[in-house]
Amino acid sequence: MRILQITGVLIGALFTTGLATADNPLSLYTAEYSTKVSGLGVTLTRTLSEEDGRYHLSQGGKKGFIIKLTEDSHFSVKGEQIVGERFIYQLSGVSNRRREVIFDEVAGTIRSLRKEEWTEHPWSPEVLDRLSQQEQMRLQLLLAESPPERIFLSIIDGPRIKLKQFDLIESTVIETPVGALATVHYRLLHEDPEERSSDTWLAVDHDFLMVRTEHVEHGSETVVQLESATVGEQPVMGLSP
Repeated sequence: MRILQITGVLIGALFTTGLATADNPLSLYTAEYSTKVSGLGVTLTRTLSEEDGRYHLSQGGKKGFIIKLTEDSHFSVKGEQIVGERFIYQLSGVSNRRREVIFDEVAGTIRSLRKEEWTEHPWSPEVLDRLSQQEQMRLQLLLAESPPERIFLSIIDGPRIKLKQFDLIESTVIETPVGALATVHYRLLHEDPEERSSDTWLAVDHDFLMVRTEHVEHGSETVVQLESATVGEQPVMGLSP
């Protein structure tokens, strides 16, 4: 089961509409995505909110009583870096699974739960959880003059912290349910590229909102596709003909 793979107006109005500003560098949004889990169609709703400088990224979806998935990441932004606070992943239904990460700067530790076992790691402001990594990529793109050829992110998942490399493949226009969107296409570098591939497309004109992801492993493909979204209270729409 590949549920875990399923795994951003006028100047005076920018703050109230949730668009990116110097004080609020990540634009807020709500987006709906379609995907399939064990062959069943599922709609995922993802929301980024902010209060007093603390961000909350949530994602969830369900299919009757069969599948219920929720993910929550709490973090702040310091300069060009997302600094984690807490992450919770909860899967229930046909399978029950929980993951959790607690970032404790005061104690100097990062505690990670996977398969009912906790591990402890030295605290570092650069370590991200599996959900906030996507916002760190958005943040780097928003702050860059042009899309970086390569992005490196340190991500904790269970007992390991991995440095992941994302390579820029191309800038391209792709068709989506909201119309044609100009995107940047990045690919995660895997140790076994013949067995696994992971690609993501982010919308250039909509603060690099995730538009599509494709993950292939051992011949099985998981696709997450944008269906609708608002960024800073502005609806995401395709390019004019």
